[in-house]
Amino acid sequence: MEPTTRRVRRTTLTLLCALALVAACGNGEEPASDPVTAPADAQATEPPQASATPADEPSEAGTDDGDATDVVVVISDFSYEVPESVAPGAEVTVTNEDTVGHTVTSDDEGLFDVAVEPGATVTFTAPDEPGEYGFFCIPHPNMTDTLVVG
Repeated sequence: MEPTTRRVRRTTLTLLCALALVAACGNGEEPASDPVTAPADAQATEPPQASATPADEPSEAGTDDGDATDVVVVISDFSYEVPESVAPGAEVTVTNEDTVGHTVTSDDEGLFDVAVEPGATVTFTAPDEPGEYGFFCIPHPNMTDTLVVG
């Protein structure tokens, strides 16, 4: 897909999500729960390596056999806390400390896309190629950050 087409799709998706949020959250109060919803085709293409586990304190321990180091992304107060960089192919653990669901969705379609319910932890694998990979939250498109693989 050409970059212009991706940009148009992302802009359209962002506008639709923003409109849905305005309609659902128009009174200015934070909802008690906000289930993460994605387009039907996005749910069918969620990477199989994503897995939800109870929200325990994740560790940032490396492995002894020289494999990629595990890294942690924390979602708190509607923002991402992302390490400065991660190793190519690293397992990335995402913990959602908010009371609403979020996603970690790559700007480049298909690289990574995981949904994280309130208080849950999921994992995904970082891209194998070094670079900067922008990502966002589908239900909260103002939440953006960059995963630096290097």
